[in-house]
Amino acid sequence: MKLLLDIGNTLMKVAVSNGNGPEMIYSGDLSVAVIRRFAADYDIDGGMWCSTRGSLPELERLLSEMGIERLTHETPVPLKNCYSVPERLGMDRLAAAVGAWSMAPHEGLPVLVVDAGTAITYDLVSAGGEFLGGNIAPGIGIRLKSLHEHTGALPLVSRDGETPLFGHDTQTAIRSGVIRGINHELEGYISALEREYGGLFIFLTGGDLDYFEIKGKSGIFAVNNLLFRGLEQIIGYNGKK
Repeated sequence: MKLLLDIGNTLMKVAVSNGNGPEMIYSGDLSVAVIRRFAADYDIDGGMWCSTRGSLPELERLLSEMGIERLTHETPVPLKNCYSVPERLGMDRLAAAVGAWSMAPHEGLPVLVVDAGTAITYDLVSAGGEFLGGNIAPGIGIRLKSLHEHTGALPLVSRDGETPLFGHDTQTAIRSGVIRGINHELEGYISALEREYGGLFIFLTGGDLDYFEIKGKSGIFAVNNLLFRGLEQIIGYNGKK
């Protein structure tokens, strides 16, 4: 059984895999004790992890002792990394791209990977399996919080609630402006890429996945835990099934 970890900006997510698809078993605060508990509860024989945070010495020591490798820009992956400075690419983005690429129908079309978390990332993989790069934008929570903190009178609004086409009060104006704005943002990327490439496969993932409302388009796949699918694929690619 492989142990897979995603150390994100906000949460630590943990999954296990026997090669037939990852099963998430934890999502919460970063905790070495939690990892020790899973090591005792499961027959772990390696795995892989990635992180968007800085140095985590205690965690890194434990995972190294367990034979769980960290995904870095030097790890062989089934995509060609065309980022101008490969070591500056977030490994969470690369892992999600690998996961999407492994699931794509491969009909000569590029793949757009949209990961909606604390930040929203838009990443493009060419039809030939090249990670071409992407963009990073504030997520729903950051946008709502920013409007509250950088204005004198706007309240902090919950992301959950009514989102009319145009708000009928301050709460709905803010919520609709943020959530509908993100949806229009995504639709703009899709339209531009479809015009350039003549078609596109779109993979949506992340904790805020349910807030996307892309309708009337084919080739859209909503996939939970896409990053874990990528880590699973990378382990297999390196002959460590």
